[in-house]
Amino acid sequence: MEKDRVQRYAGNLEKTIQNNYHYLKKTMDDFQEMCRIVTPERNVPREIIADIRELYKEIRNRLTEIKAVEQLLQGKYRQYYHRDSLRDKAIMEFGFIAKNCYSKFEYTLMQIEAMKKSTDSS
Repeated sequence: MEKDRVQRYAGNLEKTIQNNYHYLKKTMDDFQEMCRIVTPERNVPREIIADIRELYKEIRNRLTEIKAVEQLLQGKYRQYYHRDSLRDKAIMEFGFIAKNCYSKFEYTLMQIEAMKKSTDSS
């Protein structure tokens, strides 16, 4: 009885990873596209900038949750955990892509601010 309960709990933890993985898979394309919209040549609404920041924070939170759940499964519930190396690789790539896109986005914002300052002082 206890073993079934523990096994179900481990299964639920794996579902949590799977749900976060599917969320990230759907969200990453939107996030990348939103980051590409922001260029120094365009006048970007403040709402889009806020949305990008919120989405990045949500992506980071999901990645952190996945790591925490994986650590729990690998430690306490190792015998019930079935690793998916392809999913793990994709999740790692999501982290790199998100960080890279967000860094470019922040750099572009700095460029836009610099351009505003230079035109204001002229």
